[in-house]
Amino acid sequence: MDKSPNPLQIDPYQTSAKITQFIRNHFMKLKRERIIIGLSGGLDSSLTATLAVKAISADKIHLLYLPDRDSKSLHRKHAILLAEQLCADLKIIRITPVLRILRIYSLLPLNFIPGQKLKSYTVNYVRRKHLGLTGGSVLSARLSGSGGSMVSRANAYINAKHRVRTAILFRESEKKNGMVVGAANRTEWLTGTFVQFGCDHNADLMPLLHLYRSQLEEIARFEGLPEKILEKESDPDILPGLEDKGKLLGSYKDTDLILWSLENR
Repeated sequence: MDKSPNPLQIDPYQTSAKITQFIRNHFMKLKRERIIIGLSGGLDSSLTATLAVKAISADKIHLLYLPDRDSKSLHRKHAILLAEQLCADLKIIRITPVLRILRIYSLLPLNFIPGQKLKSYTVNYVRRKHLGLTGGSVLSARLSGSGGSMVSRANAYINAKHRVRTAILFRESEKKNGMVVGAANRTEWLTGTFVQFGCDHNADLMPLLHLYRSQLEEIARFEGLPEKILEKESDPDILPGLEDKGKLLGSYKDTDLILWSLENR
């Protein structure tokens, strides 16, 4: 029995060409001098940066890596690796001091816990004890936390980081007469796995928003992103203990097929 065609199958060459033209057209229309991209070291932002370089040129692309005390060194290495491959400027700005002033770290009991493994253990403990949850059910918990609960405190902890990064990206953009280009995809948009007014969904341009996350993987391979970035899990790198954003949805491939089916009746 023949298998049904995959409705998510795309032509990476044509899709990439359309996206680069889209970026180029808006860059010229808005009469900007630079493109500003928040680079996380993950696949989405790395692909966005790669396509922006193709659309304009590396010397007009300004990449920002904005870690805090919870950020993993692995993603910093991958951000540097991608910037070097693209020959693009990369600036690293730690947002920890800003988050301390805003007293964000006091929201969760991680203040005096050294090391990623111990912090991850603590988050998992809180998840079990206070939420009674494991695995992917964290997503539904984040959407239903009551005021003052551990869930709502975790939401504030996570969301503040994205919003501080947004402010920095736009500050840099305005200084350089730039255009902030975001890396949001359709899967995030339809499932609500993003932060309102956060750096993942607040930009002048979102050139990947029409594509599902699993489709981005195909384009990323076509564009020759570093294997280390292609192969690693979709780590939000926002809170110890939350290691793979894709697992919150079950899997990107299955989720995307469900979303496509819902959208196309």
